[in-house]
Amino acid sequence: MTDWVPSLSAQRGPRYVAIVDQLEEDITAGRVKPGTRLLPQRDMAERLGLSVGTVSKAYAEAEQRGLISGEVGRGTFVLRRKAPAKSEERSAGHSINLALNVPPSTGEADVIAATLAEIVAEGEMEGLLGYLPHQGRRDHREAIASWLAIHGMAADPDRLFITHGAQHALSIALALVAAPGDPVLTETLTYSGMLALSAQSGYRLHGVAMDSDGLQPEALDRAFRETGARVLYCMPTLQTPTGTLMPQERRLAIADILRRHDAFLLEDDAYAFLLPVPARPLSALVPERSFYAVSLAKCLAPGLRIGAMIAPDTFRDRCINGLRATGWMAVPAMAETVSRLIQNGGLARQVMLKRERAVARDDVVRRVLKGWLPHRAGPPCFHVWLPLPMGRTLTALVAQAAQAGITLAPPGALRPHDPASLGVRLCLGAAASEAELETAVVELRSILERAEAISLV
Repeated sequence: MTDWVPSLSAQRGPRYVAIVDQLEEDITAGRVKPGTRLLPQRDMAERLGLSVGTVSKAYAEAEQRGLISGEVGRGTFVLRRKAPAKSEERSAGHSINLALNVPPSTGEADVIAATLAEIVAEGEMEGLLGYLPHQGRRDHREAIASWLAIHGMAADPDRLFITHGAQHALSIALALVAAPGDPVLTETLTYSGMLALSAQSGYRLHGVAMDSDGLQPEALDRAFRETGARVLYCMPTLQTPTGTLMPQERRLAIADILRRHDAFLLEDDAYAFLLPVPARPLSALVPERSFYAVSLAKCLAPGLRIGAMIAPDTFRDRCINGLRATGWMAVPAMAETVSRLIQNGGLARQVMLKRERAVARDDVVRRVLKGWLPHRAGPPCFHVWLPLPMGRTLTALVAQAAQAGITLAPPGALRPHDPASLGVRLCLGAAASEAELETAVVELRSILERAEAISLV
């Protein structure tokens, strides 16, 4: 790949400005692509016959204009050109989506683009385009295992399987421990992906009562006895849709119940990265009977489709065959991207930015909807639970919100007549900004304060 060096012979004015103007012109014309790594400042100065100070000033100006981004230890990369800022005022027909649980943008597209450009520039892409091990390359598994260890889940790379996201991991694990028609226990309010899996494969989901600390141990023990189930799916950490964080004492109690009933655990730990101090995963207490699933969707980008599963030793060969049968392998180029971002600190930086955005957006919603939301026990995340006020119906709330340009979605309630199931999850990440999010929740508060509208049309 040819290094970008500006032609300054026809340029007038200060040299550092001429460098930036030429770079901007070449980016606009498509001659310099997003993700291109620029020469180090000293090398650029030598190529141009200028002082390092002049080049340093040019790079600083280019960063101010949003043309480049410098990353310690990696270099300086060209950024995507941002679309012109839109007015904060919503245009007619514009909808704010509070139903889709995506992370807010923190510049991850530029980071990923720069990493892919780095892979191409180093000639590594060809080696990532062939058939590679179903379980994932050893170095990729080691990198992901090191990342999970930081967040509380120590893992042997031999027990780790790289998957097409956490949903893929859950589908493989369920197929190994349950057959169509078998009962599977989960929280009363559960993840929509689990509802989709049960509909596709014929599992019979059974909701277990929850409280502010998550699954209730007594209710779980009773459900195992009454249903004959041998599988539990749950999210102990920042559960969706409720956001509950299970304390360690309760995790110990649930681990004991799993052993007593000789049951398997499927733990979905999608939001563990949001905890400044890691919580010990439930799977770490019963590793011999646990399938631990995590993805990079919420802390980096959903489109990477890279996740990981940690499974008991006795299931290793069957997990490898499950990967082969359902996708052969996760996309190696994406696994390489994730691996590099773990090793160079790019992923850790993204996690810090995502935490900051979670705090900022949680603050907005709790300030506007103060009095309507329950107390939050855990750290902020990308969703909050809004209980349905007395006398309100979920159908009417969703309809009134839609008329106001706000998209809501009913939760996946397995016991719809349980009072604890009456509410809606508000997803905070899809709004373009905190200001747009505030616009939506102010309108939602107005709907809650007014009389319920019922249409018979």
